[in-house]
Amino acid sequence: MNDFLRDLVNEIKDEDTSIAADGEGSSEFTGCIDTGSYALNAVLSGSIYGGIPNNKITAFAGESATGKTFFVMGVAKSFLENNPDAGVVYYDTEAAVTKDMMESRGIDTKRVIIAEPDTIQKFRTHALKVIETYEKTPKDERPPLMFILDSLGLLSTTKEMEDTAEGKETRDMTKAQVIKATFRVLTLKLAKAGIPMLVTNHVYDMV
Repeated sequence: MNDFLRDLVNEIKDEDTSIAADGEGSSEFTGCIDTGSYALNAVLSGSIYGGIPNNKITAFAGESATGKTFFVMGVAKSFLENNPDAGVVYYDTEAAVTKDMMESRGIDTKRVIIAEPDTIQKFRTHALKVIETYEKTPKDERPPLMFILDSLGLLSTTKEMEDTAEGKETRDMTKAQVIKATFRVLTLKLAKAGIPMLVTNHVYDMV
């Protein structure tokens, strides 16, 4: 049976198909990124020497002003310090992150790209373009890369922007679907490219 399955995989000739025992699937755990905090490492991975998965999406959710940005900046700082060739793509949807703020947290701003999308669709398009460009580089030559989305809750939708411009006060009932579609696409893309992403999001009593 083993030979049959391997022959089957070889015959299919699909780079996204492999034997589970080979551990080549995008879902496989390949390591952790130190957050710079033993306590946070332990909470996220069960070990003070662990951290966030290096090919997954990790979300930090909480009420306003509870330090979500502070935490993700700490992870970014540790990531850049431990990987001299690494870079970070920081999606700032709140227009709140400044160069001085990053530098005060010890982040090398020369290795950080700041993008300010105002809609979920723009964020998705931008992120996919970055991933596509990143994957053009041979896998063994790619520098480590991290995405940070701060924050998901502040992103609007194209429909919401258009409705607001027209003075409409109706709620955009498509937003949840747009968000779901975005992460449905990005989750596998990021895993295949080996790019971790941190996401901050607000928690509300009422929506």
